[in-house]
Amino acid sequence: MQELLKNKPFVTMVLASLLNTVGGELFNIVFVVYAQTMPFAGLAVSVASMAWVAPALTAILTGYLADRTVHKTRMQLVIKLIQVCVYLVMAMTIGRSKSLPVFLLLVAMDMASSMLEGYAGSLWMPVLKHLVLPGQLHQATSITSAASSVAAIISAGGGAVLIALLGNRFAVFALINAATFLLAGILVAIGYREFTRVEVASSGSPADKPSGLASSLRVTLGEFRSSTFLILMVGFGCLVNLLGTALQPLLNLGLISMPGVWWGSYGTTIAAVNGISSLGLILGALLAADPLRRLPIAPLLTGVMAAAAVAGVNLVWLRSPVLLFVPLLVMNYLLGKINPRFMTMLISTVAEDHLAATMGIVQTVMMIGAPLGQMVFLTLGNLVGIAITMSIYAGLTGLLALVIIITGLMGMNAKDPTPEMGRRLKSG
Repeated sequence: MQELLKNKPFVTMVLASLLNTVGGELFNIVFVVYAQTMPFAGLAVSVASMAWVAPALTAILTGYLADRTVHKTRMQLVIKLIQVCVYLVMAMTIGRSKSLPVFLLLVAMDMASSMLEGYAGSLWMPVLKHLVLPGQLHQATSITSAASSVAAIISAGGGAVLIALLGNRFAVFALINAATFLLAGILVAIGYREFTRVEVASSGSPADKPSGLASSLRVTLGEFRSSTFLILMVGFGCLVNLLGTALQPLLNLGLISMPGVWWGSYGTTIAAVNGISSLGLILGALLAADPLRRLPIAPLLTGVMAAAAVAGVNLVWLRSPVLLFVPLLVMNYLLGKINPRFMTMLISTVAEDHLAATMGIVQTVMMIGAPLGQMVFLTLGNLVGIAITMSIYAGLTGLLALVIIITGLMGMNAKDPTPEMGRRLKSG
């Protein structure tokens, strides 16, 4: 890891991505608070809370565009400039009117910036592959994953402090966001020469690339037809997201009526839940060389779902404050290992001319389950009560854990190339 931290272009790229994430996450938090001040608060908060879905579902398109972009670093600078302008316009608009059309315009601008950020992230993929040595790729993706989790913590903590200090001065938050994108652009400009050098070394002939979106999708789907493991991973990833992302909202809902499980107050407990989850992701990503590196991904996914089931059982029957946090730590620690390993596998094995498109399809399919799971379980929680809902949740997560471990034993583990990457990581 020390060698990677001496790699100035890589560190520059990570810092630029960190600033992007801090700005985006911070404004997402603030935007929900802003939505609460609208006369139509219920509708506004719902729209603001679900606005992240659209950028996730457009990952196929942004991935395709990233693959077709020749001058990737130059486009990074263009994107940062557009994002700065977007939030400057938002700073001049937000708070001036509480009408629905103006609110929807602000939502659309924020979503456009998020989609541009997804495009920028896809542009980095082939660059990252050539910024580091092949044996360092797993560590590099682990560091970028951990940096994203750190950014989320900074945004949550910084958002709470700034909201307390600034109150409803939402224009100031938009200006802060513009400043973070400006600083990210400056970092890209600092590393511009090295990034473009890597681009020249890694780029193929444009004539060799699929000429249209349909052609690109056909080539990309060929990756799935040739890899049973990839199909299983994406399918299980969708189901794990469907159930896993519902846990946090269910905890938020269930803990309201369970003061015996609180650590201090309700607000402190929710903040601790978020902090423990982020800590698990960071530790899982950074401790990439622990003994779990030898395990296939299927047992790790089984552990994620088993931990989620324990959290559900605890909330219904045990109601132990300690068991509120331990399963979350385990669950996110394992996720912190799975995400970089899977990303490393894709970067290492998928051809660069459709790498971003492949990752876009993977991200879109995996994320489809997230809003569906949240909607279904929150609806159940409000209709039939948290006890019945969490019992159903624990049963389904336990069942999925059983299905994943059996599938692994029946052949998925044998097709998994990621344990070999872990052994190379240790030997390197």
